[in-house]
Amino acid sequence: MRQILSIVILVFVALILVESKSTTGPRVLVLLDNEDDKNLYTKFFGSLEGRDYIITYKTTKDPNPSIELFSYGERVYDHFINFAQKKVKTDSINPTSLINFMNDGGNLLLVISSEITENIRNFARELDIEIDERDTSVIDHFNYNISDDGKHTLLVSSNVVNNEAILSKEVIEGPPVLFRGIGHKVGPVPLLTRILWANDTAYSYETGDDQVVDREPLAIGNSIGLISALQARNNARVTLVGSLEFFSDRFFDSPVQKPKSSESYYKSGNEAFVNDLAKWTFQEKGVLRVTSRLHYKDEEYEQLEIYRIKDNFTYTIDISEYVNDQWQAFNGNDVQLELIMLDPYIRVNLTALPTTIEHQEIQARRYKAHVQLPDVYGVFTLKVNYKRPGYTYIVDTTTITIRHFRHNEYPRFISAAYPYYTGAASMGIGFLLFCFIWIFNKDAGKSTAEKKKLN
Repeated sequence: MRQILSIVILVFVALILVESKSTTGPRVLVLLDNEDDKNLYTKFFGSLEGRDYIITYKTTKDPNPSIELFSYGERVYDHFINFAQKKVKTDSINPTSLINFMNDGGNLLLVISSEITENIRNFARELDIEIDERDTSVIDHFNYNISDDGKHTLLVSSNVVNNEAILSKEVIEGPPVLFRGIGHKVGPVPLLTRILWANDTAYSYETGDDQVVDREPLAIGNSIGLISALQARNNARVTLVGSLEFFSDRFFDSPVQKPKSSESYYKSGNEAFVNDLAKWTFQEKGVLRVTSRLHYKDEEYEQLEIYRIKDNFTYTIDISEYVNDQWQAFNGNDVQLELIMLDPYIRVNLTALPTTIEHQEIQARRYKAHVQLPDVYGVFTLKVNYKRPGYTYIVDTTTITIRHFRHNEYPRFISAAYPYYTGAASMGIGFLLFCFIWIFNKDAGKSTAEKKKLN
């Protein structure tokens, strides 16, 4: 009994000491149709295990409650990967459970095919992504690989998002990727990002023999999404991939060449693309955090809770980015500060300061702004609201109070009142001059009778 207890304790301690590369946790649930499907994606799963993820494999045939995302109201896993195309036997993976998982901060990588289940389709609709009908595929008669089976569904695409927060420069500029699967259409929700899309000559339709296109496809050309992602307001990430084979070892090692093209690649860009995509989805990259913020009057360096109107004011904030498994200084140049009381009174760009030894130790870059506080007193919010595609959102707020001048802090003379000062002074000078003339006038002391005699 003691030996069993010791083993349990050792396993528990080992799990605690294991630190994945993700900033949100190492626990991953992978849902497959069959246990043997793991052999199709050994390189992908191997890369996850090499980054210290704790992977739990389940199949759609497993009984309830073995495929539960929550237990007693707490998330059992930090990430969920769906490779299953069949409905879960107990229907425990449904739109409601996936939305609750996302709202609780979990990340989802949903890989689908032309045999998509209605649960995944309905969940995608909640994200404003409309997936094409079952048994349809993306077809392109001009941009397909020479190893295609004649249906022109093995697409060659280099239409990737130019965002190094999601994909590295090597992937963006590297070999094209192979894709065979179902397409989707992305709505106007600003939280959505298209990562891979089809060429202008593509369309989405059924691929039966002697198929005739007699209705309008869901999407055509580069409006067909192949891989899209959403980052929720709580920074949870959901990535939808329309091809199971996109993650397969066969596609990883497949050569790429379009027909009637002399340009060829001995290996597709799928493996590097998938690794970057998984890192971004599981928050190994594109993650920002605020390490500190400070505000003070110029040249005083003491943070106050109450400031005075028209004070010269300095605000600083330190921001870090998670890159290559470590925190380092963020290199953005478009961070802004807002001073808000119901509406923004001031909005200025923050200046990125050169990284010092101190900032290298705290692994952050300092941003700074000098402003003059508005001529309005009240309770204001200092807000840094940084939301850019590919990066986790920063909404950092601090409350300060701005007071009016005390009675002994007003200036002795107000510049706007100079005309009134001049008018009062000229009136006084005129009165004195009038009195002087009246008193010293030679006729001033004579009576009216004398004046009449003289006349």
